[in-house]
Amino acid sequence: MVDRIFIDNLRLKCRVGTTDEERSALQEILANISLTVGLGRAGASDNLDDTIDYRDAAERISQFVAGREFKLLESLAEGIAALLLKDAGVEKVTVQVRKVKYSSEPSIGIEVERNR
Repeated sequence: MVDRIFIDNLRLKCRVGTTDEERSALQEILANISLTVGLGRAGASDNLDDTIDYRDAAERISQFVAGREFKLLESLAEGIAALLLKDAGVEKVTVQVRKVKYSSEPSIGIEVERNR
């Protein structure tokens, strides 16, 4: 059985872009994150200590990107994935990011999947 916690359409503000001009202002990023984690224990216990607190994860992601500058979305996604893989119990993380300005059709972005 594969269990997942997901955070979709997380809006983040950060400096990202290949040029100094593009990184001169904060840009809005949309992130979709999927954490592969066993949820059976939490389902049986009904205890937050037995799972990943997705509100806490979203806040840690927001703090992580707010304090950094990225040239590539790939670097942004790698950083988010590495941050989340530090959580005990997370077996795999999938991170999809795109700039809001490129979110209309066609939507353009990147996705990385990393395992513990």
